[in-house]
Amino acid sequence: SATLEDSNSYFAQGGMAAVTASDDTPREHYEDTMVAGAGLCDPEAVRVLTEEAPKAVEALAQLGMQFDSIDGHLALGLEGGHHHHRILHAGGDATGREVSRFMIAQVKGAPGIKLFEHHTLIELIVEKGRCCGVWIWDGEAKHLEVYYAEAVVLATGGAAALYRPTTNPPTALGDGLSIAYQAGAVVRDMEFIQFHPTALHLKGAPSYLISEAVRGEGAYLLNPDGERFMVGRHPLAELAPRDVVAREIYSEMQRYDVASITLSLRHLDREKIYRRFPTITEELRKYGLDLATEIPIAPAAHYTVGGIRVDLNGHTSLRGLYAVGEVASTGLMGANRLASNSLVECLVYSTRIAHHIEGLPDTPMVYPTAIQPPICPHEGFDDEVWMEEKGRKLMKRLGKILMKRAGIVRSAKRLGKGLAEVTERISELEVLAKESIAVREVYNRHLVAQLIMVSAELRSESRGGHYRKDFPDTLPPEAAYHTEIKENKITKVKYHE
Repeated sequence: SATLEDSNSYFAQGGMAAVTASDDTPREHYEDTMVAGAGLCDPEAVRVLTEEAPKAVEALAQLGMQFDSIDGHLALGLEGGHHHHRILHAGGDATGREVSRFMIAQVKGAPGIKLFEHHTLIELIVEKGRCCGVWIWDGEAKHLEVYYAEAVVLATGGAAALYRPTTNPPTALGDGLSIAYQAGAVVRDMEFIQFHPTALHLKGAPSYLISEAVRGEGAYLLNPDGERFMVGRHPLAELAPRDVVAREIYSEMQRYDVASITLSLRHLDREKIYRRFPTITEELRKYGLDLATEIPIAPAAHYTVGGIRVDLNGHTSLRGLYAVGEVASTGLMGANRLASNSLVECLVYSTRIAHHIEGLPDTPMVYPTAIQPPICPHEGFDDEVWMEEKGRKLMKRLGKILMKRAGIVRSAKRLGKGLAEVTERISELEVLAKESIAVREVYNRHLVAQLIMVSAELRSESRGGHYRKDFPDTLPPEAAYHTEIKENKITKVKYHE
């Protein structure tokens, strides 16, 4: 409902993982992704990404997108989980912003595209098992509108901003995911929430993300005794997969009973750090911190690994509905996203969606015979007042419930308590959600939290971004499964490599 810039893509500091160097291969990128995915990646989805990523990046460069280079060659970074320098950057640590700005400019300059900002998706229109349009709320004119379409593509982002703390902008609240689920689409692997190990933790400051690439440049993680605790706990030390690093930081914080630990760059070249990370450097200076010294950090909710289940063409289980980016579950991420695969996933799979829609048979549009507005605003009910007085408190409470009950370390007891509270809140909001846009939004977001916790409760093992202290082991490969939810029914679907 906000502007085009209000997205996780825009704020992504990391880069785009794509094989462009002669000593690297898509096969090696494939293997790194499969390892990070902890036994749940769809091999075909990974193959598609790793083989098509170089072409997608090249297509972007041909449109005029400038990536960082050194002496005429692409400057390639190394990040956690990757065994080659293959991360392309733009503007140092502002890749998401630079790519988003570039693409937004392309869209605004395209005569065939009409943009509607400050418009909110309220409901999908489904007729005979097919999505054929959307109900939209025009936030400026304050009324509902209907848009019919042969194909609807959701690119509404993830849901990690439901948690507190989070690295996400306040728009990443899972609305699109919730709306697709309510329309009958299958959602998959919702328990896998990735917590970024290193977010700024400072009283009075937002939970600002300190990029994975900072550790890629050699930063150390130190406990209160000044020890590099990651050494000896994983062969890659500070560059271990994110779930491992986040869990070890959480463990040190518990052990010392502190709210943060230290990210140290004192041993690195100060000027090189400022040049490599200009955005982070400037942001930290606002709080009197120097990136080239030591920064207080703690894990924060960062990425929704699961989402609406889609095939290799981005098509959901609901005919006519597509999903791309963080809202989708392509099978690429498995149980844990490999750093810098998300921006390039958007490129590769959006291209596939466009080709698939272009290839659809040219059949006449079938309009629904009669549709009812999803919301009939209640006379005298003030959405803004309700949001200010009640909605914000409910959202703040939800963020705390999720972090405490479905956070970095989970258990049946914690999840049960969280589910009971969220389910009770959903029941309270349900009736009023049919009469108010604001209540509907808060209801949708509680529904996503419920999907996360129901999935986490069912998965009685630890895998990737999901860690159960009551089930610390990972099931053997032959017992691996996805969790899928459709219309209030959750099932285990056997994983096939």
